[in-house]
Amino acid sequence: MPKLLLNQREIRKEFAHLTRREDNERLYLEIDSQPDKTDISAEVRHALAPGYRLLRIDERETSLVHENFEIALLNYVTRTVVYYNKVIMAGVVDLDCRPATQLLVWRSADQLHSAVLRDLPKDVFFNYILERYDVILSDDARTGEGHFFWRRQLSTALALKLCVYLYKKMGATLLPIPDQAALDELDEEICGEDAQHEHHLAIISKVELPAGLVAEV
Repeated sequence: MPKLLLNQREIRKEFAHLTRREDNERLYLEIDSQPDKTDISAEVRHALAPGYRLLRIDERETSLVHENFEIALLNYVTRTVVYYNKVIMAGVVDLDCRPATQLLVWRSADQLHSAVLRDLPKDVFFNYILERYDVILSDDARTGEGHFFWRRQLSTALALKLCVYLYKKMGATLLPIPDQAALDELDEEICGEDAQHEHHLAIISKVELPAGLVAEV
């Protein structure tokens, strides 16, 4: 997995616009005013209490390099963004699908929202993103819980009998991870913060991937 932001100062800086009330409300208003937003709570299969909406927003932020979209959980009582996920598409050579890679995942630490947030990242990950894009590559872990988030998703994927891999971009080596024991053994390879692990990615796929896979990320 590319570099983890383990320094708490870097993590706080990365999420400053989400954790500061004024900036959070500004993002809330921007998302709520978007014409191209879709309620995806039913598709995610995650129960929401009154006052919450789980939205997909397309084309709010444009990129010349990658297609991307955003998923946000809004609370209309507190006028805040409670959960935010920016998803970008990454190209894979010789693979007939559109793999997705998560660029930024964040959720509020406010106890008020703890019940609705329980299992939401997992449900978005498996019930929505993976259902639509077949393959998810690990992101650059720019989240305070990046390492643990990915360890949980990889372990869940194995329990669901999905295909899990370690992909080494330097040399395009694809190493299958068949079970939890193998995942534990490769933890440092997948989530290490050293420079030698900078080009290592974890992959979760609904289908078995070819050994000669080349990912363009």
